[in-house]
Amino acid sequence: MSSRWINVVMGMWLVSTAIAARGAERANGLALGLSIFVVAFLAMGLPRARRVNTLLGAWAVLSPFALGYRDDVAGWSVLGAGIVVVVASLWPDRARAGHLPAARPPLA
Repeated sequence: MSSRWINVVMGMWLVSTAIAARGAERANGLALGLSIFVVAFLAMGLPRARRVNTLLGAWAVLSPFALGYRDDVAGWSVLGAGIVVVVASLWPDRARAGHLPAARPPLA
């Protein structure tokens, strides 16, 4: 599974867990989840876009503390998903990492 697909799943996870939350937890979870989801799809065609998910994942890790989450389940969910998003967004794709241009034969 491509690391971009992992971020798509994490985006869906954040949206689904945010539905049960309230207040700041809900707004933050929905905004993060939808953003991560969309950016992960964009990063499949534009590899540099994955750096945006690195920033979104970092915010997800910090947001339970910055926003003072009261719901432990929502806080741990966002924190865990944020860690996964950061790692997956920094992980190189196999197809791109192993791709080297073909060597040209020396001129005679």
